[in-house]
Amino acid sequence: AQSCQNHCGSRWLEHPRIGPLKQGASHWRSKPNKMLAVFAFVLSCCTVMSESLRHTGQHINHDGHAGTFIKSLEFKHRLRVCNAYPSTADLDVYKRRGDRQNRHPMPYKTCNEFVTQLKPGDKLEFKIGDGNGGTFSVSDLPNNNAVLFVVIHRHDTLSTAVAF
Repeated sequence: AQSCQNHCGSRWLEHPRIGPLKQGASHWRSKPNKMLAVFAFVLSCCTVMSESLRHTGQHINHDGHAGTFIKSLEFKHRLRVCNAYPSTADLDVYKRRGDRQNRHPMPYKTCNEFVTQLKPGDKLEFKIGDGNGGTFSVSDLPNNNAVLFVVIHRHDTLSTAVAF
């Protein structure tokens, strides 16, 4: 680069390989601004489009068509049952009338965990020996993996009624 003796102030310096930049100063200032403006516009359009597709749950597949990537989420809801009902008879757990959940009867002071598809409205029937122990209704389930912990126990010392 040459010294600043002839080109100081608001003028551009000359470089031997590039040539005098002072001649096309307005050209060099406006072209990058135009290119930057076009680039910013294209980038903002892409951002807006991707954000709108993200909010609608869609994506662009390899064919250029919008698809969806939302899948129905199925959560693991496990059932854990503990028998705290003092009795010499064992406990059996049924779901939807006749669908026995436990392989072996559950004696007093034992717990079992079952991997079963639970949904709101399911009824769990508990049988103590040959008698009906009670029914537990599933009213709602969380939208995440969870364990439904049900403890069956005696309602009071004066009756054989159960509570959960």
